[in-house]
Amino acid sequence: MTLTTVDMTTSDLEAAELTIERGKQTFVEVGLALMAIRDRRGYRFQYKTFEQYLERRWGWERTRGYRLIEAAEVALMLPIGNIPANEGQARELAPLKDNPELLKETWA
Repeated sequence: MTLTTVDMTTSDLEAAELTIERGKQTFVEVGLALMAIRDRRGYRFQYKTFEQYLERRWGWERTRGYRLIEAAEVALMLPIGNIPANEGQARELAPLKDNPELLKETWA
């Protein structure tokens, strides 16, 4: 079977780029949702601790949940449209959270 390439339409390109942009935002959205669950104690509906929630609901260790939260916090400190492409990049900037100007300068 041979696959053929069909030229992309502008609407196809826009849809693909929206998917890419959405993917860039995902770690931020997940981190913010986890932060809200932790800070507003949403986990208490079924679990005693946030750590139990992470483990039992998502199969994540404590560090995974907190890394996502930290990455989201970093992304929020950066200019809109210029956030890291992934959680790992954001986490590398986390030690600079106490110095927002240095964080922005380093990322730039």
